Amino acid sequence: MKLSNRSAWIAVLAVGLVFLPACDWKPRAPKNAEGDRIDVLTVSPSQPEELKAAAETEAAKMDYRYRLEVLQAYYDRIGNIDKYLWATKEIENLRKAWTFEFGGLPPITPPAGESLERADERLLVERLVDARKRYTESVANLAEVYHRAGKDFETRLIRNVEDRFDPVRTYMYYPSAELPPEQARPVALIPEADALFAEAVSLHAKGKGILHIAPTTSYGKQRQALVKFLQLVAKYPTSNKVALSCYYVGEIYKEYFNENLRSVYWYQRAWQLDPNITKPARFQAATVYDFRLQDKEKAVELYRLAIKHEQFNSSNVRYSHQRIGELTGQE
Repeated sequence: MKLSNRSAWIAVLAVGLVFLPACDWKPRAPKNAEGDRIDVLTVSPSQPEELKAAAETEAAKMDYRYRLEVLQAYYDRIGNIDKYLWATKEIENLRKAWTFEFGGLPPITPPAGESLERADERLLVERLVDARKRYTESVANLAEVYHRAGKDFETRLIRNVEDRFDPVRTYMYYPSAELPPEQARPVALIPEADALFAEAVSLHAKGKGILHIAPTTSYGKQRQALVKFLQLVAKYPTSNKVALSCYYVGEIYKEYFNENLRSVYWYQRAWQLDPNITKPARFQAATVYDFRLQDKEKAVELYRLAIKHEQFNSSNVRYSHQRIGELTGQE
């Protein structure tokens, strides 16, 4: 069969892209006037506003990292591997955000150590969330200080720190703090929510890339879509688009960021809010439990729910029957 020029071009492009690695790149730090990337940003004592803002940012960063390390140690102590890994990823996220160190700052006193002997998890998490908020606010303030001073390179450098800090790799550590209430029944028609949902769906579709081939994925667009879905859930909790938004949050976490535990929480909330949802939330959660979380019992439970409630997708139903047989030995 002879291909048209357009079809041939797409076929060649698809074959070539298969061999390109898919990667979620962080934006590179800007170069200075000499064309170099710097390791140290020296803050002059003759600029008191900049010195104060930079010192506050460094102190906030130090406290944020300390709070993460305390929480990480707590989860290691009690043996909660999932939350330990969350804290570890958040520490790495903070580290990767910074491509330089400050120079010329006054000495900053590190946070005082504390015992985990009788630690309260909720208090540790609250302290971390407060520290994270102070950190992000201090970075934003420092960028604004440099912007007002007309210092373009310094402004771009701090904006780059903000861009490199990945909101996907920050956690509330209690799923209930991220999810909409299970008891909610969001059915209201809200035009503003509908518009936000349409924007998010469009970004999600564009973020899949050419022919949905992995190397063409736009992680930036997927992040933008994720933020909009989360905004919708938080700002319009009664909207009839909330359940679908929960489903898409689960999809983005699963397909693009390997946030497996988070993804099943969001899938579950989607079908809890709308038991008749016309998306394969139960099936998708089943595959995550099956192949990524290695919880075969939970996977079988959800495959059965998919068979019962998701007859709209016949191929998923057939696969669910097949997989239940393979997992239980009752083919």
